[in-house]
Amino acid sequence: MVDLEPPAFPFPFFGAGEANYYMWAEVHVRFAREPTSSQRAAIVGGVPAPLRGAVDWCEGRQLMVASGLSLHGAVVRAYPAAGGEADRVGEDGWLYAAPSRIAALNADIETWLRRVHGECPILAAYRAEDPDSGGTLLSPWHDWSLARLPDLLPELERVLDHGGHAPSMARGIMAMARRASRLPRIGVFAADVVSWTDGPA
Repeated sequence: MVDLEPPAFPFPFFGAGEANYYMWAEVHVRFAREPTSSQRAAIVGGVPAPLRGAVDWCEGRQLMVASGLSLHGAVVRAYPAAGGEADRVGEDGWLYAAPSRIAALNADIETWLRRVHGECPILAAYRAEDPDSGGTLLSPWHDWSLARLPDLLPELERVLDHGGHAPSMARGIMAMARRASRLPRIGVFAADVVSWTDGPA
C-alpha cells in the first residue's frame, strides 16, 4: 500500500530547532521561483516582529530577515514570559530574554516559514547557529534537511559566485553538512567545499 501522507517537513530548513541567540538573529529563505509582488507583501507582512530590523530581497528569489543588535529587547517586547520566568542582564551588560520568550520566537519563525511556503514554495531556509550563545539544539527537521542536501547541490553551486546573501546561505549550509559529517556522501562538489572557510553556521 502506498503511503499518501504528506511529509512532516515541507521544505529543508537548515538550522531548525531550539536556537539560542546572543545579540542578533537572521533567517535566509531561497524560493523555488520568484514571488509575485502580492506574495512578497504577504511574506514580509508576516515576518516575526523581532526579525523586522532588516528585510532584504536580492535577485528576486532570495530573502534575508534579521534583527538589529538588540534582539533580546525586541523579543521581550514581542512575547510574554511563561510561568513567571524572568529576563536577566548578563555579566556583559546585555539583556537576555527569558527562555520561554526565546522559545516563542523559535516557534514563530517556524510558523512563519510554513505560512510563507504556502504563499510561494520555499526551496530551502537557513538559520546560522550562534556559537556565542551556545548554538542550536538541532531538531529532526534539520536532520531531515541534511538528507535532502544532494538534491539542492546544483542550486547551491549555481549561487556561489552571485552577490547578495545567497552565497553566504549556501556556504553556511555546506558548513553545517561538513560538521555533521555528511559531505563524504555527496560527491565531488562537496569535496571542493572542505577547503573553504566555514563561515557562520
